[in-house]
Amino acid sequence: MRSLLGVVGAFCIAVAGLGLGGVAQANPKYAAFVMHEGTGDVLFSRYADSRRYPASLTKMMTLYVLFEDIEAGRIKLDDKIKVSSYAARQPASKLGLRAGTTIDVETAIEALIIKSANDVASAVAEHVSGSEVAFARRMTRTARDLGMRSTSFRNASGLPNSRQVTTARDMAKLAQRLRQDFPQYQPYFQKKSFTWNGRTYRSHNKVALYYEGATGLKTGYTRASGYNLATTAERDGHKLIGVVLGGRSGATRDRHMRDILTRSFAAIKSRPSRIKTAYLRTPVPALKPGLTNVTLASASLDPDFVTADDLNFQVLAQAVSNIDVTAEAEIGQGDTDADDPRDWSVQVGAYRKQDQALARLAEMANQISGIAPNADRVVVPNVSRGRTLYRARYARVTAGEAEAVCDQLKRQRQDCLALPPGR
Repeated sequence: MRSLLGVVGAFCIAVAGLGLGGVAQANPKYAAFVMHEGTGDVLFSRYADSRRYPASLTKMMTLYVLFEDIEAGRIKLDDKIKVSSYAARQPASKLGLRAGTTIDVETAIEALIIKSANDVASAVAEHVSGSEVAFARRMTRTARDLGMRSTSFRNASGLPNSRQVTTARDMAKLAQRLRQDFPQYQPYFQKKSFTWNGRTYRSHNKVALYYEGATGLKTGYTRASGYNLATTAERDGHKLIGVVLGGRSGATRDRHMRDILTRSFAAIKSRPSRIKTAYLRTPVPALKPGLTNVTLASASLDPDFVTADDLNFQVLAQAVSNIDVTAEAEIGQGDTDADDPRDWSVQVGAYRKQDQALARLAEMANQISGIAPNADRVVVPNVSRGRTLYRARYARVTAGEAEAVCDQLKRQRQDCLALPPGR
């Protein structure tokens, strides 16, 4: 099996052969990490200790601090959080709270996880600590208590700030402690939607929705950070935590996450001794800052464990392994795939009669809308050798939506083709 360096070198030669100048540019935003939740064994690590922008993964710490105060009895789920003019002015992604109104704590939790609402994050920060600045200081202190030595917070939302940085390893530690310290609140991370003020908001975390065994966590995006994702998944009694930072799109980020999780589960199955079972224990809510934490074991994965998406993200990776991200980020962030063009389509069948194609599209409408709510129904006639077939398609979807639709339909043993632009 070739070494990682050999694979990267071969890929660079191929790039040169395609006339792209012979030098492929690495993605300085990229980092990824997979660990076993119960033992801390590292199953995948790429630039895990290089500093990156957390974007909305920040809200995992916002929730951790909020859960601390709820458990301590200082805050209740039905308490009302008053919205200040400062909180209401926060940029999207937001719930659209108005100054002077209130939102209950439980709805705020759902809005932070599912909608990734920046106005809600600021309102929570002010409710807990009096100001977002004071809350960010507490977030950073808590990070140190949890062993997140390379993370600093400056706000509760993840909105751009050049001094708000983290690492993939630190985000995995936070996810581990969020799950182990507060298991009673994990059902919130598995929710697919929530309703507020007469409107239903659906989760943007397509990996949590459609990857077998996935149990949620958090997505994030800013122009400076790229597309981020922290997710958890369980198979065969093993719970894994995955973090991908700096994806070039929501679709490539999600594919990479699915790939590294799948390969990590396969690595455990092929060699169970990778996991140090002596450390396994049932998560309990007693693992709080200052108490004994699960010790991270040393990396155990074969260094040749590299995927096609790795190469997409990190060709000539050695040049960027220790990049210190300090440039000021651009304003504006969210968790949607808004920057992904809606130029893909999904074909769900081909029929001899147009009415059959229309009926198929109508039959699938509710299922498709849950994944690709902006999709258009289209019937495309195709004439070949004097015979016409009517292709039933959903158009105007992103690449990620197309892939998610087909993943779900194929699991149900239904026909599906994800079609790129021009097909």
